[in-house]
Amino acid sequence: MEPERARYDGHSAWYDETFGAFSYEEETAFLRDRLGVGNGEICLDVACGTGLHARTAADAGYRVVGFDISADQLRFARRRLDVAVQADARRLPLPDGAVSLALGMFFHTDVADFAAVVREVARCLRSGGRFIYVGLHPCFIGPFVNRMNESADLGLRFMPGYGDVGWADHGSGDGSGVGGRVGFHHKTLAGFLGAIADAGLNLGEVSEIPGGGVVLPRNLAIVATKIGASRRGLQTGYG
Repeated sequence: MEPERARYDGHSAWYDETFGAFSYEEETAFLRDRLGVGNGEICLDVACGTGLHARTAADAGYRVVGFDISADQLRFARRRLDVAVQADARRLPLPDGAVSLALGMFFHTDVADFAAVVREVARCLRSGGRFIYVGLHPCFIGPFVNRMNESADLGLRFMPGYGDVGWADHGSGDGSGVGGRVGFHHKTLAGFLGAIADAGLNLGEVSEIPGGGVVLPRNLAIVATKIGASRRGLQTGYG
């Protein structure tokens, strides 16, 4: 397994200032509704970045432990999390079945092997444990679609390339500036959802979140559980 690059080193101050200004109202509401009451249980914040979303889990009563490969990101995360550890998300320093909850926010486009990360999350979850993830919608955010004038034009411009899986260093087409700085790894919807299923997690919920999108949703959220096949089910929703 090749070492993962700490792509956010040198960009963390910009990242924290830029994305710390976002309200994330819809995403926070999704998390709050699905987290339940923590009662002091540990919640893993996988690829926690600067820890922008840890407060939601902490407010729900969880002890949040963050992991990120970027030492630069962790400088900020340690201001928000009690525990923040430098680690490759494909090799978390935890025993099998250690926790009942793992959280991930907006990182699948930052890693080439999302499937390996999800497998590692599944390893760390005990039976019945949940993985809650919110990220950019693979179908509607990427180098194949221009969303920068969405509000003014009330339309999007799609181009060939949805099926091209890999790094697109020229950007993500949404005007955020992340892709141009750290790169953007595009995955198809099948690849994204397949990574969850192939890790042995059962998709219990898939929800599309507008996230400021006027024409089409910008974000996709899932709740997956480490349980037996007899309890499989899928719910979908928009909004």
